[in-house]
Amino acid sequence: MDERLKRAAETGNIDALYSFIHHDANVFKRIDEMEFVDTPLHVAAVAGNTGFAMEMMNLKPSFARKLNQDGFSPLHLALLTGKPEMVIDFLSVDKDLIRVKGKGGFTVLHHVALDENYAHLLRRFLNFCPDCIFDLTVERQTALHIAAEKNKFEAFKAMLEWIQTAFEDDKCKRSKILNYQDKDGNTVLHLAASINHPQMIKLLIECEEVDKNKINDRGFTAMDVLQRQTVADNTESVNILNSNPLTFQKLSKLKLLRDEIKEMRDETVGVLLIVFALVLTMTYQGVLSPPGSVFQGDATASTSSNHREGKSVMKTSSFLIFYIPNGVAFLISWGITLLLLESVAKSIMSFLSRIYTIVCFCYGAALSTIAPSDSALLVVASTQIIISLSLWSIWSSNHRRFIKY
Repeated sequence: MDERLKRAAETGNIDALYSFIHHDANVFKRIDEMEFVDTPLHVAAVAGNTGFAMEMMNLKPSFARKLNQDGFSPLHLALLTGKPEMVIDFLSVDKDLIRVKGKGGFTVLHHVALDENYAHLLRRFLNFCPDCIFDLTVERQTALHIAAEKNKFEAFKAMLEWIQTAFEDDKCKRSKILNYQDKDGNTVLHLAASINHPQMIKLLIECEEVDKNKINDRGFTAMDVLQRQTVADNTESVNILNSNPLTFQKLSKLKLLRDEIKEMRDETVGVLLIVFALVLTMTYQGVLSPPGSVFQGDATASTSSNHREGKSVMKTSSFLIFYIPNGVAFLISWGITLLLLESVAKSIMSFLSRIYTIVCFCYGAALSTIAPSDSALLVVASTQIIISLSLWSIWSSNHRRFIKY
């Protein structure tokens, strides 16, 4: 490459770039004809000159896919030299660049899986091109294989959660990526077992698509791999692999919902808070002012009729039809409102959660007051308790697991 052109790329001088084009209009054509070469785009990527790089991509898009003598594209170089935001800029122009393979068949996604500092970028990269999760290295490994083999737990967990969300309605794709075998026949579970990583193993076997009995080229299952190790203590991993827990989807619904809420813009959270606050208000109002009102007291009424004062005038069947869904709507709105508040008011969450717990208690007290019969109250209360315990179980399971790991 001409030194003047190289200097323009290093300094980000776009005017010098066009001046050189005036001098030699075919310069890019000659560079493009070379199989492996450092183009001006490679130089700009290393230097971090985003403006120059974007101009270069506009003039010669093919440079973005060309590998240099070391087997790296401009996208690879930008990432490996610590400029992830520049990679995002490249992908904004051409999202398919994330599938360009360099040395060893590595895409930028494979490299990100190796660096814990970039774990937070995985979801953004994957959202540009979801199918890049299936890209293989020359060792026939996906990014998930690499994260498991190299013990990069944060990257591994981020990708696994993304897979469950992105392919929620496509069991075939989930099964394909989770059970894919590398050149040695190892699945991700084999690799997690090979490094005796209980957390990875736990997350994997909680995915209903993972085949624990898959055999690699040596005829070993993941359990065989684990038991053949000379590790001092692999009891925890063995117990986890032998267990049959709830599926990942059921166990982590609330965790995934919390992650989705965290990624929402403040304006969106504000709108949702208004919506669920209205639902809470309407359902709460339902116990303060029951349909058809309540029986009124009468000084001349008999003792038996006095027992009905303040009770709903609704028949037991009608009461159940109205208040079971009312209670479900109240509890779900109550829970989601707490999650929304947690994302925007975390510092005072302990205070707010206590207030909302009191509101929930008051709802139950009001409901018990207006229930027309003990049996009606029992049915409604049982339904709501079951729902509450289910929500609490899901939340506490995720809370313990993700805080621990």
